Amino acid sequence: MDFKNINGLKNVTVTNKRAEMTFCANCKTCPAIDISVDSDKVIVGGDDEGYTEFTKEQFALFTKVVKEGTFDKYL
Repeated sequence: MDFKNINGLKNVTVTNKRAEMTFCANCKTCPAIDISVDSDKVIVGGDDEGYTEFTKEQFALFTKVVKEGTFDKYL
């Protein structure tokens, strides 16, 4: 998938070992995500809004719940 051409994403780097991207809505506090095969943590956030660390298991559970539509009625 060509993540670099998805509207709302910037600073996208996706390799075999790491994925980094910023979810941007043209503001100064856009959250970013950093996930790597070399780390047990997934980091979400940015300098202005702060950072949150998830274990990969926590992040996988979160994405599963999102994909199942749990939050759809709030979007």
